[in-house]
Amino acid sequence: MTAEQRDSRWNFRVKAKSDALVREAAALLGTSKTAFVEESAVSRARSLIAEYQPVVLSDEEFSRFVEALDEAPVAVPELVGLFAQPSQIPPA
Repeated sequence: MTAEQRDSRWNFRVKAKSDALVREAAALLGTSKTAFVEESAVSRARSLIAEYQPVVLSDEEFSRFVEALDEAPVAVPELVGLFAQPSQIPPA
């Protein structure tokens, strides 16, 4: 995280188990609990906002998108080889 000035305060209580888990995770990353919580919350917030924001394309971009959908699929040799291998996940 950059050395931006922190001018807002978050103040809330959490369960002891949650606190211990977050402290352990922050320690594993060599960061503070504050930095860990802030980075995690901001990352989740960005992800959620991106999920709910509509994608807006110009007419030209939409035409290119539709054309790309109509193109024949291209086999990716690495993926063909990967899917040819037996699964390492045991059946349920």
